[in-house]
Amino acid sequence: MTEPADDSANSPLSHLYELGKVTVFYLPSHKLDDPRYYEGTQTARTATHDFMMDRYRAYTHSPTPVKGYWVDFNGQLVHDVMERFEVSFGSEAEFERLIIFLIELCGRLSEDAVYVTRGERSFLVHGQPRQEIASDSDHDNR
Repeated sequence: MTEPADDSANSPLSHLYELGKVTVFYLPSHKLDDPRYYEGTQTARTATHDFMMDRYRAYTHSPTPVKGYWVDFNGQLVHDVMERFEVSFGSEAEFERLIIFLIELCGRLSEDAVYVTRGERSFLVHGQPRQEIASDSDHDNR
């Protein structure tokens, strides 16, 4: 947490603590509790919860399914039901740490990418680097 927005004890702003930019990501509902996608007794849901609490000490999770649609690398329309996770932090280093976690999660969940928003920007976090994705899709189109 950062310092209060205003030090004056009489100011309503003295009750506010800035948490940083909002970061949101979506994970496929049907894979969150499936132990085939994780090792031992842990699931993607428990791993995500543990990571968020250990790293950021708070997060919001909306288990209400959100449906997403996109076109995959083969030009096929794909859709999935996902759950929304939200966290706030001010440090770009913390954003990078979250991205590392999501890259690992992509691999475990056999997902091509995870959709992430940070502030007003949107990203796809891929399980493999962009140049490998481009060469894989170029190869598939031959």
